[in-house]
Amino acid sequence: MGISAWSAFFLTLLLGQTPSLLFGVIGLIMFLAFAGLAQEKAQLPLTLLLMCISVVPVVTLTISEYAGIFSGLLVKGMALAVIFTWISFAIWPLPSPKSPDPPATMLESPVAAAALGTVIVLPLMLAYMLFGLIDAIPVLLTTVLLVAKMEEERGAASGWAKLIGNFLGGFVAVAAYYFLALAPSLVSLALITFIIGLGFAVQIAKGGVRGGNALLAYNATMVIFGLALLKGPSNSGTWGARVVQFAIATIFAVGMMRLLWPRLKRRPSAA
Repeated sequence: MGISAWSAFFLTLLLGQTPSLLFGVIGLIMFLAFAGLAQEKAQLPLTLLLMCISVVPVVTLTISEYAGIFSGLLVKGMALAVIFTWISFAIWPLPSPKSPDPPATMLESPVAAAALGTVIVLPLMLAYMLFGLIDAIPVLLTTVLLVAKMEEERGAASGWAKLIGNFLGGFVAVAAYYFLALAPSLVSLALITFIIGLGFAVQIAKGGVRGGNALLAYNATMVIFGLALLKGPSNSGTWGARVVQFAIATIFAVGMMRLLWPRLKRRPSAA
């Protein structure tokens, strides 16, 4: 995450005065990352690279005061996530009840898949830059991960599940915000956050598709709840706007996959 985030930042800093060249280099990096994923190579590093190369330039060019800060926040966030996961597992070393996912399948034409993935994500990233959709950065990240799956059928189903989960998460977040407004205090915030986490955790712990959808809904809940708290009284419409943005991005990604990827036949991986 550190290498990916800071590389994306310095690349933006270096080529920021020539947007066309910057966009071309970003497209090339995306293409190479998608090609690696399609060949089952370095799944985690390439996924982190795709995430960073998609969002860091958008934030850096759109909000100048965050230049040089956002990359550090991504690294700190990843570090905290790993540390808290280690601590939680040390306290309660309960293995996940969900069995491991089956091995990924390799596409017949990784180059064509990489080109199509780039064609889907790059215009969406450009739209975020032009319209300054910083509040919807999680939407862009989720869309990138959706396309990175390189699976048309699962990708479509996953896309709709993300859309529904985002809507439900927004509803829960708005309800939590108004409950907190009744008794605004750190104790109330901690209690509400704990209750939300416990409710979703019961479903997440069951694993499978249901657990995955619950995880998506929980992520949407906490993101929208956080945005509502940051904006305060001016939060009206925050969750609704984000759901609309999520719907547009997801429909675009899923529609492009259904339209362009049916000809990409899959074959079992060598493993």
